[in-house]
Amino acid sequence: MDVVGTTSVRGCCTFVWLQDTRAPRRLVFVRPYHCAACVGEMVRSAKLQQIAISGSTSMERVRDILSRRRPELIDRWDRQLRAASEAGFALDAATAQLLPQLLEATDRALERRFRVIPAGTAPAAAEGRRAATQSSLLSDFLFDSVLERLPEMSAAEQRLLSDALGHASVEVLVRLAVEREQDRRRRDSARLARLAHDLRESMTTARLSLDLLQRRGWDNKLVRSLDRSLARLRQGIEDTLLDEVLAAGGLRLSRMKLGPVLADARSQADQLGKKVQIIVSKPAMPLHVSADPRLVGPAVRGLLRAALEVARPGSVVRVGAKRASDRTRVAVTIEDCRKLPGNRMPDSPGLSFARRAARAHGGALVTRVSRGEGCEFLFELPAGRARLQSH
Repeated sequence: MDVVGTTSVRGCCTFVWLQDTRAPRRLVFVRPYHCAACVGEMVRSAKLQQIAISGSTSMERVRDILSRRRPELIDRWDRQLRAASEAGFALDAATAQLLPQLLEATDRALERRFRVIPAGTAPAAAEGRRAATQSSLLSDFLFDSVLERLPEMSAAEQRLLSDALGHASVEVLVRLAVEREQDRRRRDSARLARLAHDLRESMTTARLSLDLLQRRGWDNKLVRSLDRSLARLRQGIEDTLLDEVLAAGGLRLSRMKLGPVLADARSQADQLGKKVQIIVSKPAMPLHVSADPRLVGPAVRGLLRAALEVARPGSVVRVGAKRASDRTRVAVTIEDCRKLPGNRMPDSPGLSFARRAARAHGGALVTRVSRGEGCEFLFELPAGRARLQSH
């Protein structure tokens, strides 16, 4: 019969020991999280008493069998993945590459779990090894803590506890890593948003100066080239902002009023100095929508800029928002459009961004060209993702 107990050294570290009642010798287990001073004290005690220090067990046999059976294990893993796929539980392609990497990491851990990370190790590999060290230290510490309080645990209970600790440590460490990455992306997105705002203001000033030159008769090849460059620059800014928004964790929905969005779009459109009358139809009741303001605002402004590009001088552009069955709809209507090639709406930067923003919300952008001289843009969001409310 074995007796399990604990010994506290210097009021710092606690060691688990095992002793057969029929033998006078006691086996003390040293763990990697024990400090060097306490281990040294325990080693000095072992020289004076009948104590054996056990720090680890040789795992060379396990390493050898994993190495020899590596091709067989990888083949069985691939067959299991194919079976899961055929059963309707297909995993991503990267899953097939997990086992070879896991075998390599297991071999290193069986040889020596706690080691200094070599200089020049790739950042991702170094971070993975640091996380593995954290996981092992925490799991060993909690395992021995439970064993101290419940020394009569069976082998099956100990294995289940070890499995649960390994599972939980992976869950916690991965979640913390993802949260750190999301925080970093949010900071980067905020900096990018500030930069995009400053660039938009500078481009508006440049656009006004260019329009002034055109009104004074400077409508030559150089001015038209500058006009196209400004349009491409604005498109690049909006596309980059949208990509960063989606990459930084997707949409951040919030309750926003549509009225101020329309008013802001009209204010910026007025600064362009186009000879077009813009009429914003105010809803009878305030309308709110659950959407991402970082996308909806630029999308509506882009629609109005696109409308000014196709409107004839002196025509009327009407902007409004309304509820349409299960859709939230912002409509931009041009009463008199210029002649369009093939009677089709050109894919301008403003329309392109609005289309991508609508799709990101699960909606759509609809463009219509009537048989007469008018045309219309409809920016729609589904009620399931962006519910419209009246107050």
